[in-house]
Amino acid sequence: MADQDIDPEMQLHQDMNDDDGQDSQNLWDCVVISDLHLGSEVCQASELERFLEWVVNRSRMLVINGDIFDDLNFKRLKRHHFNCLRIIRRNTDRSDFQIIWMRGNHDGPAEIISHIVGVDIHDEYIFENDKIKLWILHGDQFDTIVTGHEGLTSFFTALFRGIQMVAPLRWCRWIRRISKNFQRNSPVVRQRAIAAASKLGCEAVTCGHTHREEDCIVNSIRYINTGTWTEQNPSPYLWIKGDQMGLNHWPSEEQPEFGFNRLQDEK
Repeated sequence: MADQDIDPEMQLHQDMNDDDGQDSQNLWDCVVISDLHLGSEVCQASELERFLEWVVNRSRMLVINGDIFDDLNFKRLKRHHFNCLRIIRRNTDRSDFQIIWMRGNHDGPAEIISHIVGVDIHDEYIFENDKIKLWILHGDQFDTIVTGHEGLTSFFTALFRGIQMVAPLRWCRWIRRISKNFQRNSPVVRQRAIAAASKLGCEAVTCGHTHREEDCIVNSIRYINTGTWTEQNPSPYLWIKGDQMGLNHWPSEEQPEFGFNRLQDEK
């Protein structure tokens, strides 16, 4: 294939994968992941551990965009879950690398989780380089079910935790996926996030929360949802370098797709 036929985002990502991560000129500006749900039976903790060890040497910043924990019952954390936390904390105070912790609805209030993990927790964050202005927030702020029916949400969350203790993991993942689809919150979160990002003057916004990865443009605003690390591998992450960004997956796929869909304007 001729060089001019190579997708520039795919070529950039291939170069990043081939590099050993030590060249400061060939680092991602930022990587964003969300919905780790450490403590959950369905968390892909062993692969997340490998990913974290890999990404801290290939980027200048890592943003963990909410639902770091499944809940605040740390007795549910297992060895790989603790290993993930150790990697994150070990790299939190580096001078050449920054980790941003974001609050998610499963994490509890920001002031509580901030006290527990020993670092500041953000409700929202704006990433800027000289090419991209990206608004980052978990997305539960736009979910009418979570914000309007807290008691019902807490009940079904507790019910799902009980199911995880007795049901096969594939059933648990199927139940969680069906519940998210039933809530129909992905379009609502997308629409409201895009409208709010436009008012802030951001050309892009990324959320998690819905567990449904997306990459699209609506009303000239790029919306990216980084999905979850509770599904079967591969798991998604957002990378940014210069004026380029896109979703990729861990473990790396042979032919990663970086295209995005242009949706019809939403009322």
